[in-house]
Amino acid sequence: MDFTKTKNELSQLIGEKKVILKNDGTMDESLFNSYGTDRTKVYPPNYQVLVFPESTEDVAATIAYAYQNEIAVVPSGGRTGYAGGAVAKNGEIVISLSKMNQVVDFDPFLGTLHVQAGMITKNLHKEAEERGFYFPVDFAATGSSHIGGNIATNAGGVRVVHYGLIRDWVLGLTVVNGKGEVYRFNGEILKNNTGYDLKHLFIGSEGTLGIITEAVVKLTKPPKDIRVIFLAVPEYKNILEIFRETHNFDLPLLAFEFLTDYCLDKVKEHLGVPDPFQAPSKYYVLMEFEVTGETDEEKLYSILESITEKELITDGSIAQNSRQNETFWKYREGISESLSLAYTVHKNDISLPLRNMEAFLDEMSSLLNQKYQGFHIALFGHIGDGNLHLNIVKPKDLTDADFFSQCKQVDPEMFTLIQKFKGSISAEHGIGLLKKDYLNFSRSQSEIDTMRAIKLAFDPKGILNPGKVL
Repeated sequence: MDFTKTKNELSQLIGEKKVILKNDGTMDESLFNSYGTDRTKVYPPNYQVLVFPESTEDVAATIAYAYQNEIAVVPSGGRTGYAGGAVAKNGEIVISLSKMNQVVDFDPFLGTLHVQAGMITKNLHKEAEERGFYFPVDFAATGSSHIGGNIATNAGGVRVVHYGLIRDWVLGLTVVNGKGEVYRFNGEILKNNTGYDLKHLFIGSEGTLGIITEAVVKLTKPPKDIRVIFLAVPEYKNILEIFRETHNFDLPLLAFEFLTDYCLDKVKEHLGVPDPFQAPSKYYVLMEFEVTGETDEEKLYSILESITEKELITDGSIAQNSRQNETFWKYREGISESLSLAYTVHKNDISLPLRNMEAFLDEMSSLLNQKYQGFHIALFGHIGDGNLHLNIVKPKDLTDADFFSQCKQVDPEMFTLIQKFKGSISAEHGIGLLKKDYLNFSRSQSEIDTMRAIKLAFDPKGILNPGKVL
């Protein structure tokens, strides 16, 4: 492929400043490469043309050109994924949405915000707050992830147990398909029972059906006040009992998270935060509640008293202010960064029915002890919605290649266990490149065949994020 020719022709279509050729002196090579990858370390980026559209029309023109010339494209957002879904490894054109970061419209009556897909999630939170509203989808990467990428992976995060997935908060979308055609799914109204609601096909599709360029998201009222309880728990089975106990108290549970002592140690090393309690514990639980008055404050202490009397915990503390809330959250939200920056990690993002969780972990522990001798296991997650992050940390004396090779050998056995206990091999990170060979553990062959037919309808030449999902 003549990449210089591609750059020049795209420049004529959308503007010279919006198209960059690798090593043309415009951008540092390491920064250029970063737009063609995510947080995985398995596949190095390999591409030559980077595009920075500023509008839906720019994206449509770029994809129409790629369609006519049969050139594959990879959408690039905040690159915070862990499944290889944003990796350009075969000379694709990378389309970064980072300059599409503006508010398009706000509807104070419906309570919706219309934004471009490149808006950083945390900035969307701020835009909602400035207007007296609240966008509840939140996770550790909100400071760098894009709302378009969140939607393309149907992101969940830490408050799914109360607010649900991002799918539940998307009212409208603007999407460009694999031919450069633009779909505008109406986000101006709540009721629109006029045939198939096609926007849901693009939510969670990882850029394989179309590139999301704009979104209309629903907003809600912010919680009046938030309190976090942090607990030291001696046994895993106690965690599930504590979760069951929360149903007996009349307080809105916003989040229910857990982590192991190994995870806590890594966060302390990386962030320099102190021990939460005097004595160490094997497991820790973070619960977040909405409180509206003094009676709710009393209920928090009733929760702590109840689980203490039942000997479900060895220690516990209720945050007294927003600063303590933030400190407790650091123990949980600092895990991914603490591991990813200092270690090579094989990440598994899985979900299981809560009633099957303990039995799965028992069998999973046996498997890991057999297959991962000498490996450290970092276990944490959104236990309230059945989502586990099971991270395998590479030993220092093992090369990356050997490490990932060993992990790949054990993955099918792990996924067989997940299938046995009626779970999913990907709860929120998506399939991407890394899990596409194992899709059959969570989807039937007829489902996969239907997905391929849908892919063909929206992307007839297969140029959109090729090699991902299917």
